[in-house]
Amino acid sequence: MKTGRLLGQALKGLTRYPLRTSFMMTGIMVGITVLTVVLSAGMGARERIMERVRVFGLENLMVWAGGPTDRTRTGQGLGGGSTVTPTLKQEDALAMLEQVDGIRYVAPFAREGQMEVHWQDRSFTSPVFGITPEWQDVWDWPVDEGSFISADDNVTMARVAAIGPTVVREIFGQEDPLGQVIQVAGIPFEVTGVLGTMGTSAGGGDMDNRVFVPLGTFLRRVANQDYLAGIRVRVEDIREMESVAADITALLKERHAIAPGMQQDFRITTPVEVTAMVEEMQGTFDLFLILVAGIALVVGGVVVANIMLLSVGERRQEIGLRMAVGARARHIRRQFLLESAAVALLGGIGGILLGMVGNVIMEGVTGTPALLTWHVLATGILFSTVVGVLAGLHPASKAASLAPVDALRS
Repeated sequence: MKTGRLLGQALKGLTRYPLRTSFMMTGIMVGITVLTVVLSAGMGARERIMERVRVFGLENLMVWAGGPTDRTRTGQGLGGGSTVTPTLKQEDALAMLEQVDGIRYVAPFAREGQMEVHWQDRSFTSPVFGITPEWQDVWDWPVDEGSFISADDNVTMARVAAIGPTVVREIFGQEDPLGQVIQVAGIPFEVTGVLGTMGTSAGGGDMDNRVFVPLGTFLRRVANQDYLAGIRVRVEDIREMESVAADITALLKERHAIAPGMQQDFRITTPVEVTAMVEEMQGTFDLFLILVAGIALVVGGVVVANIMLLSVGERRQEIGLRMAVGARARHIRRQFLLESAAVALLGGIGGILLGMVGNVIMEGVTGTPALLTWHVLATGILFSTVVGVLAGLHPASKAASLAPVDALRS
């Protein structure tokens, strides 16, 4: 018997019992809906995290003040806490540029995590950074209006500031910020630049909520300190990232008199480490979500298998009659397998459609992006079909094993 004819028989069998078919489809639909939402959310989260890694910069590394035990105090994001271990100095940054091969730019910076920024009767809390002009080079930070911090600003300890779009929106609203004077720690700064949009940092902070002032001004007048929060380094060749990091480590150990076996008073973060950490965390997260979806699919498969077994019992006379007129056991087996696969495939398509609706709802409620790709669609179709075939194996074998005479007598 040809496959096309068997498929027609299978579809007739499904349409003959619509309630039973709908129950089987529902079991598969639930599993595929969960699988679609889970995979879409996982891929969306991965893309969002990798975008943050790209913002960090594949050609850049960070040297942070403080050893591993200081991680929670100094923070890993650019909007982290204000407590900084006083181990990095401007002289360290200069030594890196002069003594380490493969470095293109060095941008030392200091920061206060949250400070009140005032303008007239308005105020807003924002991280304040003391930086050098190289900051723009290592971050590729755009300036929409005015100018960035210059070398002369640092030398003269000018009281000027470049501010991000979030600060502009929260303090100035529709007013033109250029030329206005803001107060930071009671010190007046003239706004000379408005920065372009940068979005979210690798640590999840708002990079548009920033106030940048000259490093010299920050150290002398704002924070009254001589140490840095960190040093951002751009390498000339990304392939030399690890060797540059190793050379910086050796240089700082020598400068800070760190003997073998002693804990370092600095940390270095490279995009390789960030990417590896993200992939490890995302892999664990994906495995958990897929297990949840797998359980839902197994439940759906059990539902299909049980209903198909009931169907075999109710259709014994039909099976016996078909065998009596020439159908072989393999034809009966293939028909039931096709029925199971067809109902699972239809359930899978329905589950994908419901999953797409679920993605829209999830994005609206949680703000978490969902990335629905052809990989997700293909996985949903494949899994539903495989589950359908596996769920139909036992019922199909049982139907094929019936003796025609016994089936007709039942």
